[in-house]
Parts: sequence; C-alpha cells; structure tokens
Amino acid sequence: MKKQYIILLYILLIALLPACSDDADIDEVAYEPRVVVEGYIENGKYPIVLLTVSASITGPTDTLSLLSHVIKSAKVSVSDGTNTEVLLLQTNNNKIPPYEYIGLEMKGEVGKTYELKVEYQNKVISSTTYIPQPIELDDIWFVRNSPTDTLGYIHVTFNNTSKEYYQIATQLLQSEKLYTPCLFGNINSKSYPRDEQVSMQINKGPILYPKKDFSTDFSINSTVRLRFSTQSEVSYKFWSTYQNEILNTQNPIFPANTSLASNINGGIGIWCGLGSYEYNVVLKDVER
Repeated sequence: MKKQYIILLYILLIALLPACSDDADIDEVAYEPRVVVEGYIENGKYPIVLLTVSASITGPTDTLSLLSHVIKSAKVSVSDGTNTEVLLLQTNNNKIPPYEYIGLEMKGEVGKTYELKVEYQNKVISSTTYIPQPIELDDIWFVRNSPTDTLGYIHVTFNNTSKEYYQIATQLLQSEKLYTPCLFGNINSKSYPRDEQVSMQINKGPILYPKKDFSTDFSINSTVRLRFSTQSEVSYKFWSTYQNEILNTQNPIFPANTSLASNINGGIGIWCGLGSYEYNVVLKDVER
C-alpha cells in the first residue's frame, strides 16, 4: 500500500521565511531558526503534535538534511485547565517527519479549551485553542463526469448553523493513511446565508504537489473516509494560506513567498482544535 506523506515541514521551512527583495543578497541575511509546531486536538481523539526547527532557504533541501531539523527532545504538554498530560514521542512511518508527540489519556471534548506548552532548549513555546461544536452533513452523493466515466466528484450538503469556519478532508481507504484537506476545502461560514442549506462539490486535495497524474477526481470504485470539521478563524487562515502556498509554488507568476498565519507564541505554525464528524462512503453506493 502506497504511503501518504505530510509536507507541512517543507512548506513551513521555506514559506514562513520573510520574502526578500529582488536585489537582496540572501547569503547576507542573518537567519535565526525558529521552532515550528503542527498540532491539533479533535473531539474524541488524543492530541498530536509535530515539532521541527525551521531551516534557512539557502541550506540543503534533501530529505536527510530536512529530517535533521526534527525535534525529538522537547517536553510537550497539553492542559484542559484541570488536567495536564505530558505527550509521548512516537514513530509514525506514514508521515514525514516520522515522529510525533501524542497523548494517551486526554481526549478532546467539544467546548473545552486546550493549552499547548512546548519546553525546548530553555525556551517555552505556547498556544491555546478550543474545540468548536461539530456540524453534521445532511447528505453525501457521487456524480460521474459523464455516464461512461468511472471518475467524478463527491457532493455534500449541510445546514450552515455554525459561526465558526469549516474544513472538509478526505482519505482514500485503499491507498492513503491520513486525511488530506480537500482542494479549497477550508470554508468561511460567513460566505453563505446563516441557517440555510449549503450544497457544494468536493475536489480531491493534493498530498504532494506536484504529483504525477494528480487529479481532483474521485473514482467510483473508491471507499472514501470523509471528515467534516468546524475550526477557529486562525485555523482557517492557516490551512487556507498553507494550501495556497502548495499551489502557488507551481505558479511562476504568483510564487510562494507569503508567511502563513500562526497562533504559536515563541514559534511558528498552528495548534488547532477540530470539532468533527467522520463518514465512511462507498462511492458506488451513493451514485446519482
């Protein structure tokens, strides 16, 4: 089974660096490494945190060099205001980097606020997030591109009752180990009428971009795990700009040079809470 990899490390190592002017000599620009955090806690699940140190844009970019930036000696803790758990470092070969700090006791609860604390090399990096109320999908169906085509798109409907922001992510159970946010799958609830039904088409998001023969279509022969989440505004801004950076790296007119949104004190990255519902969908069974 083909492994799915997370590329957040690579994007953050480069995209979070300040943009330079055309005539600047980047070899002369002083660079100070920063702690990069990718962490999240979801209702009913344990917190997960990945830690790296950002790299200079002029440094080596091969996989071995980038893996040397992984932080494996930090003390990472999560508190809900009453209880505090120190996360354990474990190996996850489905990700790059293949190391993550995970909880084994504290599961996320809707409505609760969670404080992240990272202690590393006499520094304290912190952030706070909360898990918003999740919203259920009302309907999920699949439509072929043409009557004879095996490819097509997923469509969903939901009632826009949340004041938060939404995220739609998918995982192909036959070939992927992790969720990937759908293409433009971060949604501003304020873009749609309040308390009214929203219908939208779901496009498959890129795992690694560019990817040979990458397509936004889904195959009718697939079983898709779909996650529909509510998220905070800062999480929405982070994941929206993150995906834009992936796409813009392929655009010579609008290259990737924008700093991503962050809510990390003393570092960069994201600590986000997700209120989620998950669905297993056999596409041939929901075709219309």
